[in-house]
Amino acid sequence: MARRPSRKRHHSFLGDDINLIPVMNIFMVLIPFLLLTTVFAKTALIDIYLPSEAPSDKKAAQANPAEVLTIHMTGSGFAFSGLGNGMPAIIRKDGIFDFELLARKVAEVKAQHSDREEVIILFEPDIHYDLVIKAMDAAREIVEIKDGKAVRKTLFPMVSVGEHAGEGK
Repeated sequence: MARRPSRKRHHSFLGDDINLIPVMNIFMVLIPFLLLTTVFAKTALIDIYLPSEAPSDKKAAQANPAEVLTIHMTGSGFAFSGLGNGMPAIIRKDGIFDFELLARKVAEVKAQHSDREEVIILFEPDIHYDLVIKAMDAAREIVEIKDGKAVRKTLFPMVSVGEHAGEGK
């Protein structure tokens, strides 16, 4: 004869509810922490212009190297050619490039050729990138003090860069 099941054993097929409160507490702390520690990168863009191939328009006709200011950035300083031909070179003093003097010399060229906007900066491979950027900034604009206020004057906004081949290469 079959026995009757005991009353002590009760099997329940319904389990306990999952407690989600600790998981929600973790997310409530984790989300603001991640948002506060996020680094938002700021990217600065520098416009660089490449010379055009066909001299079909006026700007391309100006791309003749003799009609464009060319700055040669070497280990000894700055030298000029093109529109700056005949200008004395700027020699490095104590291993430091004089970017303020470069900006003044470029401003002199701009005063003589106010219709030009292009400049080519040629640098040697061992010149550091930040020095090339400073030369680009010096060729683009100059800051003058007028009536106690700093005034920015645009010089040659269309900058092209390239590697200086040198004499022995």
